[in-house]
This record gives sequence, structure tokens and C-alpha cells, in this order.
Amino acid sequence: MLEVMEWLEDIDYSYDVLINLDSDVLFAREGFEQYILNEMKDKDYMGVGTKIPDDDFYCLVQLRQEIDQWIPLLGNEPYWESFNVGQVYSRKLVLRFLHDDQYELLKSNLHDTRSFGVDEIVYVTMVERLGYPLHAYPENVASTVRYRPHFPLDEVVSLVNSQPESFLIHPVYRKLKDEARSFIREAMKRKIQLSPDYQERFMEEYLGEMPYLIRRSRYNGAKIEWLAASEDEGLLYWRENQSGRTKDVLFGPYAFGSEKIEGLTALEGKFGNLEAVCRSDDRLIHFWRDEHSGEWFQSEQFAEGVTGMPAFLESSYGNFEVVAPLKEGGLGHWWRNNDDPMHPWFGAEVFGTEQYDDVILVENNEKQLTAIACKDGKYQYYVRDDHNSWEWNGPYE
Repeated sequence: MLEVMEWLEDIDYSYDVLINLDSDVLFAREGFEQYILNEMKDKDYMGVGTKIPDDDFYCLVQLRQEIDQWIPLLGNEPYWESFNVGQVYSRKLVLRFLHDDQYELLKSNLHDTRSFGVDEIVYVTMVERLGYPLHAYPENVASTVRYRPHFPLDEVVSLVNSQPESFLIHPVYRKLKDEARSFIREAMKRKIQLSPDYQERFMEEYLGEMPYLIRRSRYNGAKIEWLAASEDEGLLYWRENQSGRTKDVLFGPYAFGSEKIEGLTALEGKFGNLEAVCRSDDRLIHFWRDEHSGEWFQSEQFAEGVTGMPAFLESSYGNFEVVAPLKEGGLGHWWRNNDDPMHPWFGAEVFGTEQYDDVILVENNEKQLTAIACKDGKYQYYVRDDHNSWEWNGPYE
């Protein structure tokens, strides 16, 4: 953190606050930035669980093993603790750190220490020793930041349902396909699809109805592509080439299909092509783009009696899996056998009885299909008993 402070000042970067975040943090909803700006209007420091630590606090026990090198900097106990994730410093406080008489001692101690987690004691204690008031996050925000265990899907769903202040969740496994990350990522994409305000916020120009963004792994994330429903009929497709030498260029739209599309979702499949599942009226249709020719093709209709927005993924088994709300209530599940050269679709397997507005499909960390359905703004989820009965169990909240 000290190196970041130095770097920001070296490049003369203009900022209001500096926040420490780890790579196993998940932003669960929008609003954290504005929340911090509001909270920090009359503060210079804020942290999670800011307090005098218990005598057996592990980081304190570790620091005591090097107490001779820390007493000249921090003085004698009591010290303070604050969880590393989410610590917030005003720029005024950062400048105070960098220009303090003991700055070189702080820097060398942090460089030489062998103790675990001293940054959860040293920085906050330094703030207090410099005469700045200490503040802790309110519990309704701080409760979603902890050391262990990692947040599983069921807790994240519960937080999204019941805790509007769950901006920041820690820890979440550092895996792109982690169940919690997959759920939040798809939920945010749905917000972009369904809200004109979100569309305007995330895109510089209007890109059709219900835009769906795909960052291509085939090109190591250096190429972004969009699908959107045409206002009239069919689909529109754009792609963006990103290059460090030239300005990014957006190509499109390329129009295809003849049905009025009312719901869409897409992915990059194991065949290297873009694959899309769309709802037209109460039917589900599959489109795919041949990566070599660049042409879009339409497969046969494989489902009917559906409503809302379908959910679509390629499972760890290599099959395409689709779940969609049904007009008569409940959810339907279809799957395509990608090992069969004919690529047949199977289903629907019907589960649940509620009238759902929307559904998100992920694989949980046990490689089980998990459908997270939305009703009146609240989520419920179902888990398929993969490898055993293959039945869908739930709903759970």
C-alpha cells in the first residue's frame, strides 16, 4: 500500500480517497463508490472492524515477535486493528504518511518484517498515532467482509435479496467460474439488458434492444462482441477490435434472423463459435456464428411455452444447458448433446411452480447445475442432483 501511495504522488494523480482491495473481493452491486464518497466527507480513515484487538489476535501475536523494531514507530501497546480489505485513506492522510518524519522507518520495517498481517495493525495504528480519528464501517456494510470462510452462492443470493448495503463481498474464490462470481456477473449483464439507464451508462452509443456483451477468451480478452435484438426483427451483431497501436474500432451491425426477439443470452462455446439462445414469442431458438466464415446460422426451434429471459451455459460435461421460465409457472430445462454429431436437444424437464420473471444459470463449485430464479425482485435457487438422481431440488432462499 505504501508503494501505491508513493506512485500516486509521483504521477501527480488527482484522487479523493485510496481504498485497499484484494483480488478475492467481489463487487456484488453498484453503489460502493458513492457510498464511500458520502461516508468520507468528514473522515480521513475508515476500516472494517476498527478496534483495539483482543490479546490473542493472530496478527498482534505475530507483530509482538518483532516488537523491538515496531516500538520506535508505534510506541507501546495498545495498538489498533482494522481488516486489510476495504481500508480507506483520504488523500490528506496519504500525504501525511509520505511526509512524516518516521516515513523511512515505516518503509524499512514493512520491507523487513516477517510477521503475517502486520498491515492490519500498522497502518491503522499509525493513523491513530498521527492524531487522526479512526472510524469503522457500519455493521450492515462490514458484515460482508471477513477473513474466512469464502462466500458460497447461497449466502451471496441471501445478501442480494436482503442486504442492500452488500456492495463489497470478501472473500470469494479467485476463479472466473466460481459460483458466486458467475451469479453476480450474469445478474449485472441482465441489468444492462433490461434497463435503458444501465445501457446508457455502460455503452457510449445505443446498441439495440437487450444488448449482451461477450469478452472473447479465444482472443485473450482483447476482442469484445455484442449481440442485441433489433427493434424490428432478428438480431444485430457487433465486434470490437482492440489494439495498442490504433484506436479501438467497432464493426457492425451485422443483421440476421427474421423473428422478433424478446429475450437473448449468448456464450463462446467449446467449438470456438459464438452461440446464442433467443426467445421469440414463447419459443426458444438457437443461433450460432461460424468463426471461420463469419456467418450466422439458425438451428431448429427446440422449446415452446416459455417466457422471460432464458439462461444458457456450457456445462463441465461439454453440453449446452438452457433454463427458462414457463408461461404456466415453474422452470424448464433443456440440454443439447454436443458429443453427438447431430447435436440433438432434449427436454423440457420441468421443476418449480412459481411464476418467475427471470432466471440465471450457473454451475456451482461442486459442478452441479444451479438455477437462480427471480420473482418480484427476490431470488430463489434450485440445484440439480448431478451424478445421482439428476433431479432439481429447491427452491432455496
